[in-house]
Amino acid sequence: MKSQLAAALLLGCLMAAAGCSSSSSSTASPATTAASPATTTASPAPKITARNFQVSTPSGQVSLSLDGQLPPTWPSQFPVPAGAKAAGSGSLGGSSSATLVAAYTTSQPASDAFTFYKDNPKLTISDQKSAGAGARYAGRAKITAPYTGSVTVVSRSGTTYIVIVLTNAPRSSPSAS
Repeated sequence: MKSQLAAALLLGCLMAAAGCSSSSSSTASPATTAASPATTTASPAPKITARNFQVSTPSGQVSLSLDGQLPPTWPSQFPVPAGAKAAGSGSLGGSSSATLVAAYTTSQPASDAFTFYKDNPKLTISDQKSAGAGARYAGRAKITAPYTGSVTVVSRSGTTYIVIVLTNAPRSSPSAS
């Protein structure tokens, strides 16, 4: 019961503070037939997990899988804050173009990680927006050069997540994780 309450509270905080929501880590399997053909048993509901969640970005709704692996063709030269670690990859809802989604974690406050991107001379940023403070901070911006896409920085469960969406990304060298 405590874990369900904690998951519900986390879900509410994420939706209110950062435009995030949890997603299920698995899908429900079809109903199975028990001993009698007239009796069926539904599968258990999918569990909410901290390893998978969704983030609303300027590029659209992103579903993340936090398995520690970046997309295989992620550009290794893409700037990330010092100490940031690869957290996973994702997909952009409704995207039919060549889109790469990467997630990083950092121990920096979310506002500091967002400032890294706003002030980074290697990137051209537009449409910067941020709200909140501390654990309720969220910042997002469009990336217009040398890449096209967006960066979204949110705080979730005491961790700062950096979600980067690159559209028409250079597909040169994979990142060394």
